Amino acid sequence: MPTCFLAVLFVWPVLRLLALGFGDEAGPFHSYLRVFTVPAYREAILTTFEIAIAVTVLSVMLAYPVAYLMATVSPRMARILGIGVLLPFWTSALVRTTAWIMLLERYGLLNSILMRAHLIRHPVAFVYNMSGVLIGMSHVLMPFVVFPLYTAFRGLDRNLVQAAMLLGAGPLTLCRKIFIPLTAPGALAGANIVFMSALGYYITPALMGGPAQTMVSQLISFNVSEQLDWGMAGALSGVMLVLTLAAFFLCRGILEKRLKGRVVMAARPYGESLSGRSGAGWGMVVAGCAVMVFLLAPVIIVFPMSVSASPILVFPPHGLSFRWYHELLNRPQWAAAFFNSLKVALIAVPVATVLGTLAAIGLARMKGTFAQILEGLFILPMVVPAIILAVGLYYQLTPFGLTRGYWGLGLGQAVIAMPFVFLTVQAALKGFSRDLELAAMSLGAGWLPVMGRVVLPALMPAVVSGAIFAFITSFDDVILALFLTDVRARTLSRLIYENVLQDVSPTITAVAVFVIVLTLGLLLSSLLFQREKS
Repeated sequence: MPTCFLAVLFVWPVLRLLALGFGDEAGPFHSYLRVFTVPAYREAILTTFEIAIAVTVLSVMLAYPVAYLMATVSPRMARILGIGVLLPFWTSALVRTTAWIMLLERYGLLNSILMRAHLIRHPVAFVYNMSGVLIGMSHVLMPFVVFPLYTAFRGLDRNLVQAAMLLGAGPLTLCRKIFIPLTAPGALAGANIVFMSALGYYITPALMGGPAQTMVSQLISFNVSEQLDWGMAGALSGVMLVLTLAAFFLCRGILEKRLKGRVVMAARPYGESLSGRSGAGWGMVVAGCAVMVFLLAPVIIVFPMSVSASPILVFPPHGLSFRWYHELLNRPQWAAAFFNSLKVALIAVPVATVLGTLAAIGLARMKGTFAQILEGLFILPMVVPAIILAVGLYYQLTPFGLTRGYWGLGLGQAVIAMPFVFLTVQAALKGFSRDLELAAMSLGAGWLPVMGRVVLPALMPAVVSGAIFAFITSFDDVILALFLTDVRARTLSRLIYENVLQDVSPTITAVAVFVIVLTLGLLLSSLLFQREKS
């Protein structure tokens, strides 16, 4: 069932979109030739690569101090820091992008601080240019690198580090000979995710960039919505898909080669009871704290700004007022958009949860090449840029009238949410003993009773966590919502995007607070549920 679902709503729409790139009347390869010969398309490809590489490098550089800090503090503090990294990670990317616009705009907080400190005389353009794109995208994607790096740091043997120090190795030598080589697999794994995600980014460049930062995903949308040139949209999608999959498989191959046969057996994990930091170590701690401020600032800043009495976005707030919450509650389009999001989630979340759970359970009973192919298929919606799926589904579902209501968007969001459920349940299955199933069957239980009374109860914390992640993914989606809904069925994320694109109103801060509180409540509920079941 999961395989058929993805075949109909993922593989086939993407393939049909790619096929459109070969349907030009001037020849099957005419659209692809235009991709590389028309200056605007060629420059967009180069810009996409430049931004993706810059964001990847910046994300890795920012992640190292945080991962080091998490690995060299007490386990309790490491958990607190981990929650600090997860909070912005699971907070709506659109809300964070909006918050960054507030922070970086001409009269935003950053310019205000610099001007009050007499470091600058006139406001600096931090947004609607390359700096805005890099800051916004790095903030969204950097957590993907933190956790693999943290695991790599914890896998270091403290004895090895101390032996090198006794032999006279300084901070630079330790970094060059020990830290960087031994943590490189973690950094590479995170960098691969960041690079693939950055290649297909759409929302942040559209909101925080200028014309010079136009990326391929934006041109795909432009060719569909403005030019009605499906051939060029298909060709651009094909180029982007090839680049994304090439990055994925190349990095995966390098990782498998580097990790083949390696068994991490640290006698004394690097961060355990670490004391007596060097000057370089304290420098990393300060840098890690600064990056944590960078991560949390956009999430925190919207709270005081949402109760400002000023009709424009300023910080610190001018007076105290709940005017923007009152306006939010009394403008019917916000309430309608919120309930539309819930209606879509009521379709996406159950479908993604059931199919993702079935896929994980079924795959756990398979081995060989076919199992690897299926696993790749179940993960692939996370790899393929969302803009390609959105345009493909739009082309596929429009003839059936499914782009004017909730079902088309709900099923599309189920496609992108299903991998989160699949990976969460798959991880839980690794700690589940099949002896429990065999014991139940030996006592006469059939397949359905075994699933209902043994397997699913044991996996329920992971299933609930996957469902919560699916809900957050559905609630945060903008790209699919732009193509698969009309004005009457537009979701909350689409309405936020349209308002930010036109003009950032203070009402947006109240909406952002609402989304952050909702996300935080869901995450805490997931953590509490897992703790009760463990």
